[in-house]
Amino acid sequence: MTVEKFSSDFLDAEMIAASGVDSSSPSRVFLFSKRAIDLGFAVLLLPVFLVIAAILLLLNRFFNPGPLFYHQKRVGKDQQMFRILKFRTMAGTRDESRFADDEADRINQMGCFLRRTRIDELPQILNVLAGQMSMVGPRPEQVKFYNEYVAGIPGYALRQQVRPGITGLAQLKYGYTSDIVGTSKKLKWDLEYIRRMGFGIELYIIWQTILFVFQRLLNQRTRTKL
Repeated sequence: MTVEKFSSDFLDAEMIAASGVDSSSPSRVFLFSKRAIDLGFAVLLLPVFLVIAAILLLLNRFFNPGPLFYHQKRVGKDQQMFRILKFRTMAGTRDESRFADDEADRINQMGCFLRRTRIDELPQILNVLAGQMSMVGPRPEQVKFYNEYVAGIPGYALRQQVRPGITGLAQLKYGYTSDIVGTSKKLKWDLEYIRRMGFGIELYIIWQTILFVFQRLLNQRTRTKL
């Protein structure tokens, strides 16, 4: 079975709710190795993060005055709340939860570049170092939308049994969505990832993410969504 297809028992939302995704939990060896890989990648990316942060700190004075970082409360593993970090890509600040599509008018040209290449997500290596996130996993959702999805999508809370990730299978295969139908489809990919957690799928997601970022930096078309 390839990662391009759902396994048959993950195609129905009601099945997802009753499937017991955690019945075949990954081994302790894999979980220990996954955390070691997370820390290794985060440490390797730390110098890149510091250089980009210094450049943006200078450029923001002219193109996007304001704080360097944007932070927002998200739902993590076991429903624990944490503040996710990103490079700020919008003018001004707003406290209420909103989808990115609803705030496109606030994104400047530099912010568009950061988002298109996903460089705005780089500060989340600090969340990884803090143990709040992993390199790979379901994307952490805003609190307001998480509560709505738990109430409206069967089995949505099952994705919280692992650390949220900077990248993940659902992002690669479905991309961004701002409605409950798209979120239901992404949930199937998230649960498929959790069910099949292992070195193979982990390396596949990381490699595809690296390719995506480099292709975007070179302004090339990408096969993956992210």
